[in-house]
Amino acid sequence: MNHAEFKKRFLPLQKMLYREAYRVLCDRFEAEDAVQNLYVKLWERREELNSLVSPEAYCRTMLRNICIDRWRFIRAHDCDVELSAEEVSCCSPPEIEGNEVRECLEHFLAGLPEQQRRVMKMSMNGCGIEEIECITGLSQTNIRVILSRLRRKFREYYNKL
Repeated sequence: MNHAEFKKRFLPLQKMLYREAYRVLCDRFEAEDAVQNLYVKLWERREELNSLVSPEAYCRTMLRNICIDRWRFIRAHDCDVELSAEEVSCCSPPEIEGNEVRECLEHFLAGLPEQQRRVMKMSMNGCGIEEIECITGLSQTNIRVILSRLRRKFREYYNKL
């Protein structure tokens, strides 16, 4: 695959891939780096890409794996990460709107232990149970229990206000 074919086939996916990476990583710079790493890997494998049926699906899968690697790196090297108001607002589920609920969610998340906060944030970013398991090392059962309890706690917390 030459340069022109590569640009024609993969560059139109850039915005969609960036949005996906941002949704998962919730950080502009991390998302940009993830997409850039994806394009470097694609270019290195350009000769193998001619036979792809769905370049978009291939890119999404590679991007998901890159994002998981980034989460692992962050988890291993930055254990005391605090969520900023911007991170909480960008990671809020789409059905939750309004400053009151976002502020409530921000306060709720700030009071959680680090492990529960990370699991909740990953879930809100759309990560599946398997991805969370892969990133955190927790069992699927444990993750489901944590999420169930946190949802119940948040409903109670929000209804008390």
